[in-house]
Amino acid sequence: MILKSSQRAHIGQTIAANRSFLLPYVVFCLLFLSLILKYSNSTFFLFVNGLNSEILDTLFYYFTYLGDGALAIILVIGLLWISYRDALTFLVITLLITVIVSILKDHVFPELNRPVAFFGASQYLHIVAGYKPPILSTFPSGHTATAFSIGLYLSILSKQNLTKYILFTTAFFVGYSRMYLSAHFPADVVGGATLGVLLTLLCHHLSQFSNGSWGDKRIHYKPKFFSWGPKS
Repeated sequence: MILKSSQRAHIGQTIAANRSFLLPYVVFCLLFLSLILKYSNSTFFLFVNGLNSEILDTLFYYFTYLGDGALAIILVIGLLWISYRDALTFLVITLLITVIVSILKDHVFPELNRPVAFFGASQYLHIVAGYKPPILSTFPSGHTATAFSIGLYLSILSKQNLTKYILFTTAFFVGYSRMYLSAHFPADVVGGATLGVLLTLLCHHLSQFSNGSWGDKRIHYKPKFFSWGPKS
């Protein structure tokens, strides 16, 4: 089925339908930017990084992997059961995030180092056992960008406001984990989140203008381990 112009959601409608994800995102960005301007990026980082415990060490050590690129690829594969258009759209989002983050880190802001290099052997820096924070190229946070792109895209597909709130909260804590693990500064997290949100909104909107019935097709195969229940 080819979407008619009247059936294509305006980007404003997409934003309105996902305000349960996007409104908390805006509040988070404004709050973080305000604190960065008031206390400085490094001071705000030390405050967040200093709120630690053994339980949080374990929690955020594993939580941060929800922003790993491998999870984005798994989602691309899973979206094949929703529609080919969604799978291709999210693949494009993931590739764009990878390329743009790489360009910004290595060519635009190569002189910006991560907390470990910035503070050196500071006694105030909290390092989680078993995790080795990267040293160079800090802006923006790729994990945060990936987490927010995954969260927002799933939010767009969901009709439940509670689910959208949960998806935002999950993405936020991925970003928070990057500061907790001494991998990124607060500005890196805000930058990554913004990149993920903007690319997701733009690519999802543009994908609706693709012609051809192929986009509405999907994989119907259901693996046997999903076929639970008594046989008829």
